[in-house]
Amino acid sequence: MLFFWIKEGLVVKELIQVCLNLENEKTKKRETDALLIAMDEFEIKEGTIITEDYKDEENFDEKIIKFIPLWEWLLTIENVGG
Repeated sequence: MLFFWIKEGLVVKELIQVCLNLENEKTKKRETDALLIAMDEFEIKEGTIITEDYKDEENFDEKIIKFIPLWEWLLTIENVGG
């Protein structure tokens, strides 16, 4: 399990988790549960799990978790390294 976050000043704006493979339901539950706990802690409504090749979006009460393949997520990064 690997977490990282994007901040603006002192405020966490986005939580991102990385998990290679979510085919095993226990793994998927563990990863989504951990992200949901962090989302509660930082009062964030949307989180992301970066995967090898899985893409989906799931709703959990008032929260959304987006599952996105690494290659696709990398295309969304702006100005990395300067």
